[in-house]
Amino acid sequence: MNPVLAAAFVLGLAGSAHCIGMCGPIALAVPSSSPRWGARLLSTLILNSGRLFTYALLGLAFGAFGTGSRLAGLQQGVSIAAGVVLLLSVAVPGVLERWLPHGRVSLVIGRLRSVLGRNLRRTAPEALFLSGVLNGLLPCGLVYAAAIGSTVSGSLLSGVAFMVLFGLGTWPALVAVRMGGGLLGTDFRQFLRRTSPYLVSAVAVLMILRGLELGIPFVSPGEITRPLQATNCH
Repeated sequence: MNPVLAAAFVLGLAGSAHCIGMCGPIALAVPSSSPRWGARLLSTLILNSGRLFTYALLGLAFGAFGTGSRLAGLQQGVSIAAGVVLLLSVAVPGVLERWLPHGRVSLVIGRLRSVLGRNLRRTAPEALFLSGVLNGLLPCGLVYAAAIGSTVSGSLLSGVAFMVLFGLGTWPALVAVRMGGGLLGTDFRQFLRRTSPYLVSAVAVLMILRGLELGIPFVSPGEITRPLQATNCH
């Protein structure tokens, strides 16, 4: 697998502790049509599929930006900048949350929260999916970091794959929370919190190395995304 795409899944796993705090309450608030284990699992998968759908759309948008930067010869700088932002998020926890939108955008987000709150009372499959879609649209520093990472994936489809793999990396923890908080013990949650900074830092270093194009196979190949140069005919 492309190491950048593998890093996306690792980033999702690394951010599981963050996801439990941010999305866990929403996952617990979503009702299930039946108290049976199977029905609860099905509603959990539908809910998280909606969130994954939103992430895929974000990957498409940011992948398009990354493709544009590649064609413009800016991919190296974008990759290095993405890595630096991720390292900054580790060195200064909460720094990405400071970029949360304000003004009119914040009003739109407030309305999204209102719609989500009303929709949480419904148990129909389409309502569960919509709740997941809306959940994915809510501001989140970790999602911002993943979206930045998807810009260096190399193409539109790779951008989508990056965000989908990132989302899948968050699934184990969030599914466990919804199926029963006891599935995630205190020791495991502490392990996630301790290891998360190191995993995010590893992803950040990979992005920086990719941008530097040091000629290291797979990790930092040379001229990985150079735009085609026009040739002069004489």
